[in-house]
Amino acid sequence: MSRSRAGAAALLTALGLFAACGGQSAGAPAAPAAPPSGTGSAAPAPTTTAAPASCATRTYDRLTEPQRFAQLVVVGVPAGGVSQAARTALAREPGGIILTDGESASKDAVTKVVTSAQATGGAEVPLLVAADQEGGQVQELEGPGFPTMPSALAQGRDADGLRAAAKGWGDALRDVGVTVNLAPVADVVNPALGEANAPVGKFDRQYGDDVATASAGVQAFVAGMRDADVAPTLKHFPGLGEVRQNTDFAGGVEDTVTGPDSPSLQSFAAGMKAGAPLVMMSSARYSEIDPDEQALFSSRVMQDLLRERLGFDGVIMTDDVGAAAALEDTPVGARATKFLAAGGDLVLTIRPGDLAPMLDAITTAAREPAFAQRAQDAVRRVLTLKEQQGILRC
Repeated sequence: MSRSRAGAAALLTALGLFAACGGQSAGAPAAPAAPPSGTGSAAPAPTTTAAPASCATRTYDRLTEPQRFAQLVVVGVPAGGVSQAARTALAREPGGIILTDGESASKDAVTKVVTSAQATGGAEVPLLVAADQEGGQVQELEGPGFPTMPSALAQGRDADGLRAAAKGWGDALRDVGVTVNLAPVADVVNPALGEANAPVGKFDRQYGDDVATASAGVQAFVAGMRDADVAPTLKHFPGLGEVRQNTDFAGGVEDTVTGPDSPSLQSFAAGMKAGAPLVMMSSARYSEIDPDEQALFSSRVMQDLLRERLGFDGVIMTDDVGAAAALEDTPVGARATKFLAAGGDLVLTIRPGDLAPMLDAITTAAREPAFAQRAQDAVRRVLTLKEQQGILRC
């Protein structure tokens, strides 16, 4: 007990003794007499009001099971115009869309596409709208009205000015309705590989070839995007800086170097500390962490390392699982269910036709209680992200 509380207790005790002896301070009203037995009523018991449920919880509760499971998939929609395949997928109300083929689409055209997609697929629950806007050779939206972004390697040379620059790039995204940027790349490329690192180094997608430089760039980019009210995404966990092949175009990509204590993970930790609400998984295999499963199918990578060891509590998503060569041997539906079962939350495919078989597979897998609980947790996490980003309002 603190001194102040002890003093207060002593004071109350003294006052109690004084009252028991019949003393009464001048001007103090006498305590009312107790009502005679049987003629009065007891004071009503104090009532407590439960805190209102979050918007995410209320939304979850009113959705049907098919609507809930659809929240777990993001599908590709051409930035220049909604295709018929995309329109069919949007009718099933996916969790979000990723804009594709946007090299020449103007800001006006992209705005119309996003507005149309939200009207079709986001009427019940607004869509997450994602774009791959890293800079350099990976800038999906670069048509009229969009600013030209330098490569991440160039961005990393001016970490002090990067936050303001990233806010400007984020503002341009938010202007057209984009709410998620699939950037920054937090991978640290081994300098010994350099451009021989096909997924990252070849295109200058890294902020630097050492952990300190990469971390500073990641933090600044994340902060700038958050300033623009765009959700940044750290990728590709636990890093693609130690491989030669690109999982988009090659199967069997394996990292034999990165382990749970590797310094290269610090750039991801820096991005999480800066507030990144999403982490994108690599599709490579990491023999020093889990030799049996690719990262996006590994509970050791997602649960043990990312969630428990690094403390990430946001949304875990896949890289594109539609066209990636690294997943050719995995049936489309299983790409979703294996990821969710291992601890993931949000499946990304640029092929809108993948939505139907994925939802069928998720629905079938959900007959097993443990998977059903895991899928429900993922839905809640996606809805919570939408609420936190101001996308979902009740």
